[in-house]
Amino acid sequence: MTRLPLLLSVPLGAVLISAAASGIGLAVNAARSGGIPVVAPFPYQQDCPEKLSVPEGPTVGAEQAARLLHAQGVLFIDARPAEAFAAGHIDGARSIPFSFISPPGPGTAAELKKHGHLIVYCDSPGDKLAGLLAASLRDLGLRRVKVLRGGWEAFTRAKKKTGAGP
Repeated sequence: MTRLPLLLSVPLGAVLISAAASGIGLAVNAARSGGIPVVAPFPYQQDCPEKLSVPEGPTVGAEQAARLLHAQGVLFIDARPAEAFAAGHIDGARSIPFSFISPPGPGTAAELKKHGHLIVYCDSPGDKLAGLLAASLRDLGLRRVKVLRGGWEAFTRAKKKTGAGP
């Protein structure tokens, strides 16, 4: 029986120990309820890089959106991170944070189809997150998807100006 030279056996042993430890760690994480995400989501600032181009699509102004606040068949969708949604959002809005890692899928599209019109908003410059999420929803077959121009801030100003809703 031939033995590996010392120069090969030490690195090989380190690789085997690392692989075994990683396997044990992944197994323990999978067994935990909730577990720790193996791939962490990008920070909010990286989700919307400045040079990213947003597909053109239909938009709605803030004052018109404020008048549609409680209209039947209209659903507002918040594309901001969950923390921003929790800090404040449009009444009745649904939180669907935009993410490159986990974009909305067919299940989400099926749930949203029951609404006649979807108005997506965010607080990123140029409404980028909302535009990207709206484009993703259109790619899933939803047709009546618009982006709220000016996002959350424009809507709150328009709501005060028009006196719409509670």
